[in-house]
Amino acid sequence: MSVSELQNDIIKKLLTIEDGETLSFFKEMLNTYTSKKNYQVSDLEKNLTSESLEAYKNGNTLTSETVYKRNEEWLKE
Repeated sequence: MSVSELQNDIIKKLLTIEDGETLSFFKEMLNTYTSKKNYQVSDLEKNLTSESLEAYKNGNTLTSETVYKRNEEWLKE
């Protein structure tokens, strides 16, 4: 698929989206890409990353299998 075909395909799909939150998300992504600025990590993201790293260092991890089993259980509820 050529670049122009990809662009047209994306435009057609965007025109079908009526959810403002989703469109705002795409707009923000495009603005970030076209502005050539680096993504700015929020304080919340920094805190979550630090907490996750600390939990990992302390051995508080789960296997993929455990996570999948938990998700399956949760979806059954």
